[in-house]
Amino acid sequence: MRPTDYPRVLEEVEACWRDIAPESAMKLAPHDNLFEGGADSFTFIRLLRSVEAACDVTLPLLEVFETPQLATITRCVIEARRR
Repeated sequence: MRPTDYPRVLEEVEACWRDIAPESAMKLAPHDNLFEGGADSFTFIRLLRSVEAACDVTLPLLEVFETPQLATITRCVIEARRR
């Protein structure tokens, strides 16, 4: 990963999150657990589908469910774009 990739991709992921997040979860940091921060499973799946569409990637569901953070989703997007 180039050092410049992460901030740019994180902005894309955060934009998707802002579009669907419940009001109570809007201020999550990249390493906060999305479920502990107010997201439910339905919202989380909507986020993943939104990120996949916006970034034109397929995300590994098991990995992002094991560590449900914006940072994890960002890293997975970067890795998927390399394939």
